[in-house]
Amino acid sequence: MVEKKKDSNYRNFNNRTAFDGRALKQGEILVPVVLSRDMKETLRPAGIRFEYAESWHFPNAKEIVPVVFIPIEDVPGALENSMKIFNSEVEWYLKHLDDRDFGGVSLDALMQGDEDDGSYDPTGTTDNEDTALLEQIFEMLIDDLNELDPNMGRIIELLAEGYKKKEIVELVDIGKGRSQAYSFIEKTQKLAKEIYSERYSD
Repeated sequence: MVEKKKDSNYRNFNNRTAFDGRALKQGEILVPVVLSRDMKETLRPAGIRFEYAESWHFPNAKEIVPVVFIPIEDVPGALENSMKIFNSEVEWYLKHLDDRDFGGVSLDALMQGDEDDGSYDPTGTTDNEDTALLEQIFEMLIDDLNELDPNMGRIIELLAEGYKKKEIVELVDIGKGRSQAYSFIEKTQKLAKEIYSERYSD
């Protein structure tokens, strides 16, 4: 993800690349949108390419905001209206950023099943920018798991929310006996770690 600050192109984004990499058609302009979870799900069927996302810094905010650009019709007021919506999205995103952390638990600890000791991973990051990036990686990982089995994505999400394995067995209809369900959760954690290591780890 490219890191950007507000610059001379703040009111003209046509030098950026659309979220799906396609060229602008005549009569179109690019406008920024916050790459929230909902927006990512909206754009995924249209072929979002994450290499065209940017990380934006805003005044008086330590956190970064993930941004992509969408093409819209270039009509009077389109850019201004889009920027009003975008600024509202940014405000909402920054206010709710803390709601989307993982309780101080790193992805590695989460996927190894270390949720029962209540301890913090000493290698886990506390930097706000890293937290925002971690969130994006986590969401992409959940998508990868959901493509294999929706139960897998749900299991990792519940672990991230602090649920214990015995609680997850009650919440997720795995369709197996209790011992098999525990085994499935452990298999999910192992697979999640493998996907993370292969696709998202440095």
